[in-house]
Amino acid sequence: PEFTQLDLEMSFVDEASVIAFVEELAIRVMAAVVPDRPLLQVPFPRLTFAEAIERFGSDKPDLRFGMELVDLAPALAGAADPADRAAPSTSGFRVFDEALATGGWVRAIVAPTMAGASRSQTDELTELARTWGAKGLALLAVEPDGSVRSSITKFLGPARTAAVVARAGAKPGDLILVVADRREVAADVLGRLRTELGNRLRLADPNVFAYCWITEFPMYKWDEENRRWDATHNPFSGVRPEDLELLTTVSGDLAQRSPDDPAGRARALQYDLALNGWELGGGSVRINQHDLLARSFALQGQTAEGMVEKFGAVLEAFEYGAPPHGGIALGIDRWAALLTDQTNIREVMAFPKTQSGSDLMLDAPSAPEPGQYAELGLRYVGPIRG
Repeated sequence: PEFTQLDLEMSFVDEASVIAFVEELAIRVMAAVVPDRPLLQVPFPRLTFAEAIERFGSDKPDLRFGMELVDLAPALAGAADPADRAAPSTSGFRVFDEALATGGWVRAIVAPTMAGASRSQTDELTELARTWGAKGLALLAVEPDGSVRSSITKFLGPARTAAVVARAGAKPGDLILVVADRREVAADVLGRLRTELGNRLRLADPNVFAYCWITEFPMYKWDEENRRWDATHNPFSGVRPEDLELLTTVSGDLAQRSPDDPAGRARALQYDLALNGWELGGGSVRINQHDLLARSFALQGQTAEGMVEKFGAVLEAFEYGAPPHGGIALGIDRWAALLTDQTNIREVMAFPKTQSGSDLMLDAPSAPEPGQYAELGLRYVGPIRG
């Protein structure tokens, strides 16, 4: 079988001890395998999930280059000058104003030296943004003489346009790419565009390895269809001690959940290790208390009967006491791919499966014997057609 994951599980540990152990492991691996290639920063930088999304639009950012996200809201607010047609509380551009009025983002990245991009290139970037979920992409090219070429300057006016350029930190020859949308969409699209343009412009040093830790992930995400909170990592992840009191609902009844519950602000004892824009591994410190696990399960929509049926053994074990425990799983195949400059992990797998999941070397999976169907209470009726 393929050895694609290294699982480390430990007792009597906390988040800091797991991170310290794995970081030392990674540093030693790098020294042994690629001793001539530098690490960008040691100790590895640590970013909270919120900070990573704010700055890079991704929870696995490539730190080998900048191009960080910029919040344009301060540049758009307020009366810029008497000649501007916009009201003091608006930017003059409806798309931006609607996004800000509904709590969304108007954020940008700056692509160096791309002001002279062709129409086909900018159309391609706009189409990529739409494919990834954005309504569109606003572009402002800062010409060599400092003037700004854009279809939206007529709405913003000269003063606000200058404020946007200054806020973005754009220089002559740069291209500003702006997304105005819901927070999640804007962050994701700009994060993807940052990665795409970083590759196209070759902004990252291919010889350097940039590790970073991402911590303080949201404990839950809201499931509107089932009216419950779903774990963002796994249902057993622990909660940060300072957020323990948030594991409740507005109503005070764990069975009456809503998207406004304090639980939505809770942060998990979860951590990921990223390398050059790839998620190398992730883990968490688990819940080890019966009452706390039961409360978390209830927020995730489990009934008391369902908890016993699905997780009864774990809940009963916790009644007798369990040590703090946690761990991490590292993707060995991803690590090998990065260390050998591959962009596809299949290149470092001994016997990669096909897209359909079959193994060409072993000609597997093979057709089951009739008796195996019978053991499972199944009957093969042939492929479904039409």
